[in-house]
Amino acid sequence: MKKYKLGLLLFLMLIMPGCGLAEQVGNGVSFATDTAAYMQNMREFGQEMDTWATNAVTDPAARQELLDRLTSLKEESAQYANLQVPEYAAELHQTIKGYNETLQQGLDQAITNVEEGKAAFESTGIPDTINKVNELISQINQLIP
Repeated sequence: MKKYKLGLLLFLMLIMPGCGLAEQVGNGVSFATDTAAYMQNMREFGQEMDTWATNAVTDPAARQELLDRLTSLKEESAQYANLQVPEYAAELHQTIKGYNETLQQGLDQAITNVEEGKAAFESTGIPDTINKVNELISQINQLIP
């Protein structure tokens, strides 16, 4: 069914170049796809972060890898704010942006904790924020045609 919808969407986009509807549909698909990918990255990070934190305590290479991953996630969450958002998804996007602001603060704290040799995610709020973001995945999946 999804392939049928995607095929129909592509067909509409091909026969309606320059049409505002095709552009809106394209923006909607792009937003939903980009958001779903971002959410999946967050989910994967949430599943792996305890292992990375444990390894970072004793292994300098793992510590650097964790720092790199935290920095990458911070950049990715900042870039998410710049997505083109279709009107129907504006509220959802604002919700995710709010979580991203909390996540940014938590990532800053986690980076500081790792650099100081403390428990990486202690008092950062990152696990809770990632859980809240993951709860939105079902809403994002409904936006994907």
